[in-house]
Amino acid sequence: MKAPYLGRLRLRWCKRCNLPLLTKRCAICSKPGESVPITPPGDVRPAFARDVEIINRAAEKQFGTRLLSEDRLAVLNRAPGEDMLDEIIADGTVLGALRYDFERGYVLMPSPAGAQRLIKGGKGYVEVAPDVEPFLAKGASVLLPGVTGFDPEIRRGDEVIVTCGGRAIAVGKARMNAEEAASRRKGMFVKVRRYCGDVKDELPGGKSWEDAVKANRRVIENYEREAVRFIREIAEKSRRPVIVAFSGGKDSLATLLLVKKALGEATALVVDTGVEFPETMKFAEEAVKAVGAELLVARAGDRFWRGVEYFGFPGRDYRWCCKVVKLGPTARVIREHFPDGCLTFIGQRRYESETRAASRRVWRNPWLRSQLAASPIQEWTALHVWLFLLKEGVAFNPLYQEGNYRLGCWLCPGSEMAEIAMLRQSHPELWEKLRDVLARQGFSEAEFLHGLWRWRHLPKGQEQLAKKVGLGARRRRVRFRYTIERRNNELLARTRFSAAFEDIAGFARTLGIKTESNDFIEVEGIRFYRGGIAEAVAGDRSTLKEKVRRMQGVIERAEHCLACGVCVAQCRGDAIEIEEKARITERCTSCGACHERCPLVRYLVAKAEVVFEDAQA
Repeated sequence: MKAPYLGRLRLRWCKRCNLPLLTKRCAICSKPGESVPITPPGDVRPAFARDVEIINRAAEKQFGTRLLSEDRLAVLNRAPGEDMLDEIIADGTVLGALRYDFERGYVLMPSPAGAQRLIKGGKGYVEVAPDVEPFLAKGASVLLPGVTGFDPEIRRGDEVIVTCGGRAIAVGKARMNAEEAASRRKGMFVKVRRYCGDVKDELPGGKSWEDAVKANRRVIENYEREAVRFIREIAEKSRRPVIVAFSGGKDSLATLLLVKKALGEATALVVDTGVEFPETMKFAEEAVKAVGAELLVARAGDRFWRGVEYFGFPGRDYRWCCKVVKLGPTARVIREHFPDGCLTFIGQRRYESETRAASRRVWRNPWLRSQLAASPIQEWTALHVWLFLLKEGVAFNPLYQEGNYRLGCWLCPGSEMAEIAMLRQSHPELWEKLRDVLARQGFSEAEFLHGLWRWRHLPKGQEQLAKKVGLGARRRRVRFRYTIERRNNELLARTRFSAAFEDIAGFARTLGIKTESNDFIEVEGIRFYRGGIAEAVAGDRSTLKEKVRRMQGVIERAEHCLACGVCVAQCRGDAIEIEEKARITERCTSCGACHERCPLVRYLVAKAEVVFEDAQA
């Protein structure tokens, strides 16, 4: 998988103080730091105690000893991979990577420097004769004739360390079990990933994150001053009420603190999606109070679970959930408290994704017309954020201390399976709930455990995984069926609806009603009859499909409106009222904006399969 370059790779290391740096020189000793070669995008973060525990547990299982010492700092760098893949950096060098394997769990892939620290454990090694090393240095793999000893517990696919005379000389993956290697004379035993060469010595430990803050104080204060200046300038230019989108995560916490510093006051908008971690909601309320900010809460209630009934489970390629449980409730709160719009500061950073790297620092969300959004920390890495929070001495979400890389909805399809495995340990009741709802949606146990539920249509990599574990690459799609017949050289498609005719008429109004009577209403070749029949007419099948999608959109909105509030953000004429469902008033100008943005139309209807059945059959 190609590593995306989202910005400068900023990590350096002070070898004298043994501390990570985000600038050229250490503020403690004034010595220049050495650049650390890490994989893009380079969004480095601290390794907390739980992270260190997970890494050392994998190291002990595979190699019989711990990799990281508790008396020195380590940082982690999330790199592209099939699932979780974290580079492990300590003492100014990459010691290896921790990846999550669907079958094996956490797997440690040592680098040459890491291998040299792990060989004392006496596990996971393959010893070779001295005359083999020159060949490994040229890129060769380990063949059985050159092997003089090995760990008898090695299994095919294990990460192994190739040793010679007490030194680690290469790292790679076993191509056969130990039993097989013992019974054969020829064949490749280890596919070498890297030859070790010269390995740097360990640096003195005994440093703390308080020391790291001191070493980086100047650069953090510079970033802070720039962010505060940006906030003041944008607030003055926009002349709108200011709020902070506060999720309870580190980035939004840093943004809230910066806004409070810049403006002297702050209002935090917290969205309770109904599927947040309990710890997050509790922390969000406590943090807002501790900062001295005003709290606004947008609540989605049970809309996620109701949405699953209509849409099916969300996916990375089917993100209806964000609109229904985040943007909709946000739009309703903004409309209530800031009818003329607002300026929202958001903790968005370029190092999070390619989409965010391409985003402007000030932008408008097309789903929230009345909101002007801005990010004070767009150019910050995760380490900038963490060092700023540590400098401020504020409490942060306790879930980070439990090894969580990101925070959000606990069942998000954007999660890695490593995070779902962590959920099983930390919140077993939520893990079981996810498992049960996916089973009711038709996902098998194997699809659940291998993460195949996270897409509506599987990408190539996941299709290959599905085949590997004996599963078909199913594509889950809603089908809408219509009877079709030919009338006067035109095609007519017909379906039934159960919604009240008045509700149908209201939502049809958004598309522009051309004809209205006691018995039916007509919208551009689409008729809705009071008796519960809907018809669409067109000259060819292609045009007919477009019309039935518009027709079905009106029906879905009338029958299944979740009252999420997304439509409210699109309406410029204040023509929508929200109660148990949206109601379109006579002030509607028929612009169609709310119809096109409705999640039911945008996701359910737009992605559904249209099936025509002959009325004569």
